[in-house]
Amino acid sequence: MTVRRNYAEDPTLGDQVFALLESVFPGVGSGRGNGAQFGVPWESISTPFVVGDNGAVVAHVGLLSLPLFVMGRRTVVGAVDAVATDPAHRGRGLFRSLLHELIMFAEAHYPTLLLTTVHPEYFTPFGFRVVAESIFRAPAPRVAPSGARDLDLRDPRDIALMKDRLRRRVPLSPVLGAADDAGVWAFYEFKSRIRYDGALHVAVIAERVDRTLKVFDVVAPVLPTLEDVVRIAGEPVDEVVVLHRPGTVPRRRSAADAPPPDAILTASRSGRYVLRYLIRPWANPKHCPDI
Repeated sequence: MTVRRNYAEDPTLGDQVFALLESVFPGVGSGRGNGAQFGVPWESISTPFVVGDNGAVVAHVGLLSLPLFVMGRRTVVGAVDAVATDPAHRGRGLFRSLLHELIMFAEAHYPTLLLTTVHPEYFTPFGFRVVAESIFRAPAPRVAPSGARDLDLRDPRDIALMKDRLRRRVPLSPVLGAADDAGVWAFYEFKSRIRYDGALHVAVIAERVDRTLKVFDVVAPVLPTLEDVVRIAGEPVDEVVVLHRPGTVPRRRSAADAPPPDAILTASRSGRYVLRYLIRPWANPKHCPDI
């Protein structure tokens, strides 16, 4: 039996869902713990569509409300997450039934659906299409490290600071950028190294691989320059890589309060994994953002 459930109505449902997810995606439970420590439990942001058998969840498809900036406008889209079926129950059409139910529900609530997956062929029969992604590279500017520090999200003060910065963040791209998605952000980034510059109010999540700086997120009320990002990261590098479509990153800070619309530095968390980005528009294009 397929059913849309509510975590608030069954306090044991979260444990049941993550028991299944952990068996299919080992380690995913750490993301749930990240959200709980950040004060945004996964159960508060995901709607579960599940099949149960003898008191256990044997198939699950989740639906997130994901706030984004698309073509310069804030919107909330549906995001499919945590698609899993217990191996002993595969081949019975459970995935197909759950995803169909989710799509019917989402069509009445969201302008479009998106997901990331290593298996796009599972989802294209349901109307999803693959959206191409690119990696952008630039020479690293030669700058001295700033006075940035590492945030410690075990400290309630740094948690409060990071929540405030997420609420006030500007999108990293006028084409497609994250909005105030604290729950999804915490799931993936809570244990990442976060460099914070208090003077600029900028948080940078990046990692150095050899002499390359991979930038995954920049959370700021005003977008920094590339020089600022490299200073805040504080790593000796020759190259900077961003993992979504960036606009023109300013080489110098403008005297204006905010950069021009094309002064964008953008990054995608999916760049750490071999994923394909898919989107499912509805039949009526008037209700579908042009992503």
